Amino acid sequence: MAVWVVRGGSQGEHEGIFMSEGVVAIDFGLKESIAGFASREELQNYIGNMSDSYLLWRFARALLIGDWVALPRKLPADPKVVAVGKISGKYEFRPTLEAPHIHPVDWIAKEIPLSDFDWILQHDFAGDETIFTVQRSISALGKKRLTAESRIKEIVAGQLSGTSTVVKVDLGEQIAYRILERIRLRFSGWRLGYLVASVLRASGYHAVETGQGAEGGVDVVAGSGDMGFGGPRLCVQVKSGGSPVDLPDYIRLRDSIGSYGADHGLLVGLGGFTGAVRKENERSFFQIRLWGPFDLAERLLGVYDALPGDIRGDVPLENLKVLTGWQD
Repeated sequence: MAVWVVRGGSQGEHEGIFMSEGVVAIDFGLKESIAGFASREELQNYIGNMSDSYLLWRFARALLIGDWVALPRKLPADPKVVAVGKISGKYEFRPTLEAPHIHPVDWIAKEIPLSDFDWILQHDFAGDETIFTVQRSISALGKKRLTAESRIKEIVAGQLSGTSTVVKVDLGEQIAYRILERIRLRFSGWRLGYLVASVLRASGYHAVETGQGAEGGVDVVAGSGDMGFGGPRLCVQVKSGGSPVDLPDYIRLRDSIGSYGADHGLLVGLGGFTGAVRKENERSFFQIRLWGPFDLAERLLGVYDALPGDIRGDVPLENLKVLTGWQD
């Protein structure tokens, strides 16, 4: 079964409906049932918004009975809590609700402290995307890596029984997370383009920043070799905001590849990507690559010693000897 995160509005305005009605619900301004549309393309043509139509269609068709659902709650704001339940019914349209597109949910636990979840789940819960699946696995003490579903089952069981389960810290993932915190602090706006260009240079590319606020969705151009004439030739678009990159930016980059004479595109999103972008990228797999926040941190670590001194000063790292295992 999948694990879905469905948010209750940007300010938590729909959370009351979620709890009182036993549902997850979305709006997006469509005041009629999605069931009458034969395809996502037909829905998109009707409402005129690619991203909203994708999320509406996905909500109606992809959430299945038995799937887990998590609601990172904004209300109450203190303490931070997460509601967890299971989808108990198919998509419905309830016009009497403020958010009329719903799936019935059996809420199992409505106020699990956010701190009870592993840091990697906390990171996923902290995003802005309205609907998405949690797919990454978690390292658990004395066990193989757990799926998000297995780990959430353990957390819910611990919550209901009044106990908790111990999670082994994955040192590599924790390091990447801390690096991301520093990148977000020191490399906002155009400086993220400088960082990405520097990582590409350290990886063997000749990379040129196109300038602050460049038009056309291209922040860096890069080619292999000292002068950059070798392939693959890249157009790079960089987004430093906290929100997931959506389809308009992805399409803008794809359209720029030909006009710049490039072979491929690279889209870097510090806030990750919407489900619509990831789905569209499946069709452009051989043309565009996506670097989310953890991809960027991994690339930075791989070429760290070759980066300029000012970047290493902003992201200071040391080599340490760390005990990674033990025996009884």
